[in-house]
Amino acid sequence: MSNNGLKKELGFSQIVAMAAGGMIGGWMVEIKLWFDLSGPGSAISLITCAILVLSLCFIYGEMTAMLPYAGGENVWISNSVNWDIGWFSFWFVMLLYVMGVPTVTYGIATMLSYLYPITFIQTKIVAAIILIIWYILSNFEIKVLAKLQNLLFWIMLVCSIFASITFLTSHNWSLDTLLPLFPKGVEGYSAAVGLLIMKFIGFDLIPQLSEESNMPRNKLILAFIASLGVTLLVYVLAVIGIGGIVSSEWVTQVDVVDPRVADLIGKHWLALIIVIAGLGACITTLSGFYLAASRTLFGAARQYQVPQWFGKLNKHGQPSNANILVFFACAYFTIFAPETWLNYIYAIYGIAAGVVYFLVVVSFVRLRKLHPEWERPFKVKNDKFVAVVATFFCIWVLVSAVLAMDKGSWITLVGYFAAGLLLWLLVKSKQKSDPENWPIEIVNPDNTPID
Repeated sequence: MSNNGLKKELGFSQIVAMAAGGMIGGWMVEIKLWFDLSGPGSAISLITCAILVLSLCFIYGEMTAMLPYAGGENVWISNSVNWDIGWFSFWFVMLLYVMGVPTVTYGIATMLSYLYPITFIQTKIVAAIILIIWYILSNFEIKVLAKLQNLLFWIMLVCSIFASITFLTSHNWSLDTLLPLFPKGVEGYSAAVGLLIMKFIGFDLIPQLSEESNMPRNKLILAFIASLGVTLLVYVLAVIGIGGIVSSEWVTQVDVVDPRVADLIGKHWLALIIVIAGLGACITTLSGFYLAASRTLFGAARQYQVPQWFGKLNKHGQPSNANILVFFACAYFTIFAPETWLNYIYAIYGIAAGVVYFLVVVSFVRLRKLHPEWERPFKVKNDKFVAVVATFFCIWVLVSAVLAMDKGSWITLVGYFAAGLLLWLLVKSKQKSDPENWPIEIVNPDNTPID
């Protein structure tokens, strides 16, 4: 058990399943946006994006090994810049995870619609029911969820690779159908690389779960690399398998892509397997994002950035009070999602990811200068080059996301940050009126021992 009561129950396989599950879930619903952005060339866009994300994985690997505390990015940024910037980074990180949950719930509802067609309003109702069920499950021991997620993830991985290979070896598959690779040219490719960062958000779950990991700190980098590699494999095989059978226009018009392609080539049995595996993948994603969001809030409570009430653990060692806020935040984005929810979520995601990752890169550089004495069980080589690549990518993501935002997305985003500003002002007022119970606390190895 860690110093704060969180139980160390997660091994390598489970962490990879949670991180990769956070990336992969719902791909068969979201893949139509990929094709809309850059056609079959989205496979190349995804590879480009993954290579750039790898620079962030190395940075995250060093930072997690050095400061393996729940809260992750918030802790790093608070130590490298200040407590207030750390607070706003925490709110951005929360946005990454609470946006992920409705993405998955809509994905589950959309996949279920393959079995029984439902309207968009009914989709929202199903998504809300899933949120309620998962709120209840999140309050039990993490090892139960971890074992379930581990099983479902590896089943999904095998099924998805099998489906893609079936598509590739089908007599319906043709290299000519893949052309043109980029229907929207360089502009589509560029936009896809920036916006598809959303499909690699999941590697950053690892810092949030690091206090509950029983892996050696210098080995955590392997979880980052493995989860990224497995995710890319699934994505690229899916795009090439589908892109060689149907046109980009066809893909953008259907509800859930992979099962419809299986039906098109006369393999309904495969379609059912894909749907079942896809639902399992979504469950693993839902679990990962929900757990990461509650740990982010828990970490903020330990730094007195939110009321201590959010730092309470129940008898199962779960931050049950934090789970309440996570539930309502997820419900907010679920309720206000428009029918074009994919575009809406990807754009908001890009802004949050670009800001958070940029601040992490800044922290990576600054902490090497400010605290060279802190132990780094894993240390990035060629750190200046890695930092430059990561910074360039963050700017790319931010520009792509801003260009993709519409009025509804801006309204939703402003509403979220208005609520955050009110919470920040409340905490700042408490610091002035009751400094004894609201100290400015920043967790680091000098005041919080690392297990």
